[in-house]
Amino acid sequence: MTHLEQWARVRARTNCQLRRGAWYRVVELAPVDVVLEVNRQPLRVPRPFVQVVPIRPRLWSVVPRLRNAAAPPESWGPRYGVCPRCTSRAPLPERSISMRCPTCDMVSVIGWSDAHWRVFEILSATPAGRLIAKAHGAAKRLRLGGAGER
Repeated sequence: MTHLEQWARVRARTNCQLRRGAWYRVVELAPVDVVLEVNRQPLRVPRPFVQVVPIRPRLWSVVPRLRNAAAPPESWGPRYGVCPRCTSRAPLPERSISMRCPTCDMVSVIGWSDAHWRVFEILSATPAGRLIAKAHGAAKRLRLGGAGER
């Protein structure tokens, strides 16, 4: 059976216990909250705090610096990037299309705009989106039912 996954990241200007820009695997998705896998542990987060998509993005996340933030260094400017593979943070070169991660050495495109991910959020609020979510939940229950409850 195909394993259906969803991924979530903290919304750009939200400040919570998750690293902004990093993508986390969705364990459970509900209208009010979402359970994410964070360091191999489940973490419940209010649903409005996160952006949920049906695939793991392979683009650098562009994260605006929060006002009065101590990290990352001020020299990085008003925004920084988060690697889609290892979630390391790095300064973003102006007007570059892609960049190499200084930690894991993977080259990825920089997601200067996240407009292409917003379509999934819009669809999740439609009746068709709710049916897809319901089917996803049923498939997950079937998969877990064969292996026993966790």
